[in-house]
Amino acid sequence: MQENAAIPKNAAIPKNAAMSENATMPEKIDIPSNIPPKYRQKYADITERIIPFCEEYMDSDYSALCIHALQKLCRKKNEPMSSGKNNMWAAGIVYAIAQNCNLIGNKGDLLLGRGKYKLKADDICGAFGVSKGGVAEKAKGIRKELAISQSKKEWLVPSMHDAARLRKDFDRLMRGLR
Repeated sequence: MQENAAIPKNAAIPKNAAMSENATMPEKIDIPSNIPPKYRQKYADITERIIPFCEEYMDSDYSALCIHALQKLCRKKNEPMSSGKNNMWAAGIVYAIAQNCNLIGNKGDLLLGRGKYKLKADDICGAFGVSKGGVAEKAKGIRKELAISQSKKEWLVPSMHDAARLRKDFDRLMRGLR
């Protein structure tokens, strides 16, 4: 995948994961064929945790980004998904994406701005039943494993792509002035 590629279409919320009006969980998870068999159940369980959270606190763009991260983690050759609880993985993925998109914390990037939604670590920890320290550490590992960065469009929601290009141009200009 190219460094600045947009989120692939296969990273969108699985087709059969539509939320019914009264449901808080997806009706059925459509597991992509490129997810290894040993991670299919884990993938389904984590997806069932991520989608309702994103629908309640964010939107489908963030949900698609989180599912994209989950898919990449499941396909990693070093198998980071082989251990750890599903609720911690779900919380870590959401936290890593939310942090990268400036949804958590007090500061926003001058060019990327503050995210459209404002989350607190407590929102994520409470929803997934995990500790702040644990989720922060998991998110750090996920960001490192997937090289999640604001300079890569792959890890930003579409509404942030233009701002990311401006951020890159600004950083290049600042390096040239030194």
